[in-house]
Amino acid sequence: MSTIPAGAKPPVRRPVVVTLAALLMLPSIVTWLIAGIAFFRAMLGAEGDGLGRVLVVGIGAGVLAIALLVVLLAALGTLMAWTGDSAQGLAVPAGFTFGLFVVVIVVLLVQGKLSFEPTMVTPLVVGGLAGVALALIKSRPARAWFASRRR
Repeated sequence: MSTIPAGAKPPVRRPVVVTLAALLMLPSIVTWLIAGIAFFRAMLGAEGDGLGRVLVVGIGAGVLAIALLVVLLAALGTLMAWTGDSAQGLAVPAGFTFGLFVVVIVVLLVQGKLSFEPTMVTPLVVGGLAGVALALIKSRPARAWFASRRR
């Protein structure tokens, strides 16, 4: 016997693009978490005393707070997209991460410093993945699926 009430449409399967967008945001979440913690630890290890040390640690704590906020928003947005609640939950942190990626690329191009450095690989890959996730979550199949879930 079916558990679907009479007259109701059967649930539509989650599109592959939504699944891919959610999976592509996982490296971004992990990278933001690691980067925030690493930056804070680096600021704790900075030399100095008195007010200078307090300011350096305060800056480290601020960057850590921003990174943790992005991690929280990305994790909740991924969950929202996965369950079909909203595409915007995933689009905001993906757009923020991709925006930083674009800003870094433009700055490097303007300064003429676009050359391979091993430390550039992770941000470039994560920013690119966030851009792809953003494009996928804004695609036609994803929009149609989210619209059908709201009814």
